[in-house]
Amino acid sequence: MDNGTNFRETENKIQSREMQNNDNDIKEEMHMDDIRKLIEQAEAIVFDIGNVLVAFAWEDYLGSLGFDKETYEHVADAMFRNEDWDVGDSGLATTQEWLALFIENDPAYEEQIRYTFENFGKSIVPYGYTRSWTMGLKQRGKKLYFLSNYSEEMFRQSKEQLDFLGFFDGGVFSWEEKCMKPDDAIYRVLLKRYRLTPGKCVFFDDRIENVEGARKAGMKAVLFRADIPLQLLNS
Repeated sequence: MDNGTNFRETENKIQSREMQNNDNDIKEEMHMDDIRKLIEQAEAIVFDIGNVLVAFAWEDYLGSLGFDKETYEHVADAMFRNEDWDVGDSGLATTQEWLALFIENDPAYEEQIRYTFENFGKSIVPYGYTRSWTMGLKQRGKKLYFLSNYSEEMFRQSKEQLDFLGFFDGGVFSWEEKCMKPDDAIYRVLLKRYRLTPGKCVFFDDRIENVEGARKAGMKAVLFRADIPLQLLNS
């Protein structure tokens, strides 16, 4: 991406978009007092990464590449909006096999798909609240973990943006375990590896099926909204 787009400058726009998207989750919305109580009683806080601690701003990244509208739509459908995206997160294909799947989805756009794939890690944009929220919890004595559906190639390309994970106590990536949320097995991996008591963990995820998976594993779980860390930090 050579057009000088600075994704950190889009953070407010992305955060606003996430808050609007979460307006549809009214029936699952948990009162802030209840969230504070869960956190206070917890020994460990477990975070999803994408759309919780970082934005997956693929629309902005793809839009920055200078493609015309038709090309944008073809590449988006072949990659980011395609079910094959989960293949990378699953860890069941190599990086080259994953790329080949995207190309097979629209061979006429192979060049543009390859170009997009080379730097898609730039679509990962940490939220402004991420460090202050997680470090604040750490300073209160909470253990911090992550549980994320994430591909090896995306991790390779976005390690710099994920450097805040360095002060976490541990975590699990789906590609390493060859299973994904909401499969019960991946929650069990986290709990067993770090000897966590499920009922003493609070899990934040932006997808209801993953929240329900955590609850089935015995964890306390909150359907994430972008206003949650902002309200916690301002209280």
